Amino acid sequence: MNECTEIASRLRAIEWNEKPLFRRSQARLLQEYLRRSAIWTQEIHAQGWPFLDIAHWVNPNVRAPEETVDDTLKALPSFVTFYVRRTVEWSLHFASLKDAGEQLPDLPDPFFPLLLVYGRGDTINLTPAGFIEVDGLSVPRGEVRRYARVRPLLSFDKESLDQLDQSE
Repeated sequence: MNECTEIASRLRAIEWNEKPLFRRSQARLLQEYLRRSAIWTQEIHAQGWPFLDIAHWVNPNVRAPEETVDDTLKALPSFVTFYVRRTVEWSLHFASLKDAGEQLPDLPDPFFPLLLVYGRGDTINLTPAGFIEVDGLSVPRGEVRRYARVRPLLSFDKESLDQLDQSE
């Protein structure tokens, strides 16, 4: 199974709960996505941060199979936001870059933390006030340069994320 197919399968299996079960971990994972998106944006001189189709900026000719994208998007519940739908699609295109053997900068996968936010059952949304909302928490959108300097999240295993949620 290639990475695009694997990600699509994981996304289709998510049990979206929209309950405040994982607030702290989801907010921290969102910050990690913003950090990674910022360093990718700077590296490839892209525009559109924080939510952008990085694969298109790297190589617009490499895309996920249309059927995989369509089937994955159709499997999402109706309440997911525009930004969830777009980032799900863009994560599939990014995985297809890797599957195609595209030469990529030595940077961490930008969508990995965001897919973990979704995997923990919640959506994201950009508010009119310029915040990114996840599970009822508002994370400041901020600026590319600021997020590029945020300390990286080092542990993504379930136990570490659950521990974040238990901390005060």
